[in-house]
Amino acid sequence: MKPFVLRAHLRSPIIRRGYVTLDALLMATLARGDVSDLLRCDRDLYLASSGFCVDAVATQKASFVASMRPEHSPHWLDLLQSNTKDGDLRIGLSRQREAGNILNGYTATVASAIEWYATGHATAVLAVMQPVRFIGKKRSAGYGEVSRWEVQDGQLDGLVGYDGEPLRPVPTDRWTEGGDWIPMEAAWKAPYWDVRNRDRCFVPTEI
Repeated sequence: MKPFVLRAHLRSPIIRRGYVTLDALLMATLARGDVSDLLRCDRDLYLASSGFCVDAVATQKASFVASMRPEHSPHWLDLLQSNTKDGDLRIGLSRQREAGNILNGYTATVASAIEWYATGHATAVLAVMQPVRFIGKKRSAGYGEVSRWEVQDGQLDGLVGYDGEPLRPVPTDRWTEGGDWIPMEAAWKAPYWDVRNRDRCFVPTEI
């Protein structure tokens, strides 16, 4: 396994939520929770950076309307009942006046590409990502369209940048590079949605 750079050239603005680490991207693409055969992993910490935009020139707001009415769906009713106060799933009067619509806002980044730094099997990683045509949030609306993927030899291991900065969330007790980085609570290992995998971490400053 060697250091490499994976780059996705973008045809449309990309919407990112979170750090979009390369290991998480591969896990989502392959629908499995372990990609240690593709990327180097040290005690659950993958040597794989967050995604960094290349030649970002602007950001733009993107809004989408969600109109789910859970009280009308038996499937959602059973699923959500235990997580609501007194089991009451009815929406309030203000929401009823709006037909239950909820406006969700996102920030899209206009950039020529997004790239990741990692240590692993570059050719195998490229083969996995090659068929992927959209990345990020709101792909069905045309955001995050990829025109092509490419990979090249790299110098960064996926954890530490050229200035000694963190390239992904790394627990403070596992960070050995020093510096005056400000710790934040973040998920640092998969599954990233599990709150038990959150810790005080040093995180990338660009995100």
